Amino acid sequence: METTKKLSKKTLLAYGMGDFASNLCWTFIGSYLSVFYTDVVGLAPAIASAIMLIAKIWDGVNDPMFGAIAERTNTKKGRFRPYIFYGAPFLAVFSVLAFTTLGTGKGAVLWAGFTYIGCGMLYTVVNLSYGSLSTVMTTDPDDIAQLNSWRMMGTNLSAVLLNAITAPLLLKFSGGAETYTAGAYTKVAIIFAICALPLFYFVYANCKETIRPVQRSTKVSVGTSIKSVLGNKPLMLIFFIQLLAMTAFFGRMGVVIYYLIYNVQRFDLIAAFMSLPSLCTVIGIFLTKNYTVKIGKKKMATIGYIGSSLALILIYIVGKTMGYSNIPILLILHCAYGFFCFSFPIPMAMIPDAINYAEDQTGVRSDGISYATVSLSTKFGSAFGVSGALLIMGAFGYVANAQQTAQALEGINLTTNLIFGMMYLLCLIPLMIYPLNEKRCAEILESLNQKRES
Repeated sequence: METTKKLSKKTLLAYGMGDFASNLCWTFIGSYLSVFYTDVVGLAPAIASAIMLIAKIWDGVNDPMFGAIAERTNTKKGRFRPYIFYGAPFLAVFSVLAFTTLGTGKGAVLWAGFTYIGCGMLYTVVNLSYGSLSTVMTTDPDDIAQLNSWRMMGTNLSAVLLNAITAPLLLKFSGGAETYTAGAYTKVAIIFAICALPLFYFVYANCKETIRPVQRSTKVSVGTSIKSVLGNKPLMLIFFIQLLAMTAFFGRMGVVIYYLIYNVQRFDLIAAFMSLPSLCTVIGIFLTKNYTVKIGKKKMATIGYIGSSLALILIYIVGKTMGYSNIPILLILHCAYGFFCFSFPIPMAMIPDAINYAEDQTGVRSDGISYATVSLSTKFGSAFGVSGALLIMGAFGYVANAQQTAQALEGINLTTNLIFGMMYLLCLIPLMIYPLNEKRCAEILESLNQKRES
């Protein structure tokens, strides 16, 4: 078993397509589901917020539970790949159902909760299994960093595509209506789901599992694995880094549409404002991915978080002091924000280091639960960010499909830009405490290789 063999370009590309496929479903949900709930289904912001929070509370149970199941799976195809094969079609179906509505009142609320929670559970099955592959495909630090860089390029390329074509498609399928219709959302979701399926199977066919835990004489209980994960200081710090960063990233993604509709008021530029930052993220990752290991993960992540924060704070200041009609400056700052999001693959590249650390210390390798823990921080972040933003906007007087007051517009600007900008700065606190560096990681890997050989 040649765990140090360099991964091929085809394998790296295939791995990147996994998040491209996931986000054909999930980015559409993250960007448009909140406005679908409030402006189409007619749910109050507080109810939409509650649905998202309840779903993520359940994820707190569901994700580690599935992680434990996945890492104890033993098939000829591996521990994680079978869940991609069988779970992808169900994820595609539920990503469409999330953009449907069933009646009004209580029926609409219950249907929204059922479809959103179901979609989140299936996303866990597919995306957690996909993400865990990076911990079992190679032990080479450069390849691990490359895998996660290609993954984030796939994420942002899908965002570029979705943000460029979603608004025009919604307008087309709405048949000239002044607002997007429920049927338009459903049709767009169907298109994205159909495109995602073959990409998931491309990942399944080309990403092989080669790393196995050091064999023990007795089976490791779920309780022992959970204890190992919770006692893994580097992993817990990665959890908090991701929790803050993803709260800012997905929270802004979920409400930036409000900022563009009500503050900027340039429907013709919505696609540009939403796609250009993602394109700049791809450029940023491509230009910096070879420096992540050379310069150090902590230093590169620090640069990215500071840059993202400053860009969002400046967007807030420009809107507050100069108004929202200065389109060139706002576009430039949005592009700068996107570029500095090159930091997003870095915490994911830290996960294998933390898993190796725990295995070296305790003899327990918990790929599935470890990845589920960090994946949970992403889900919590997306829910807390969007639901918290909706509550703040509601407190400032936001009313769906209406002319917003000056106070409501300030609330949208404050929420979308300043609050999430400050949150990126908070990422620096757990990042500075993170104890592993490139030298220490190499020592741990050498120790594990010796144990595996023996």
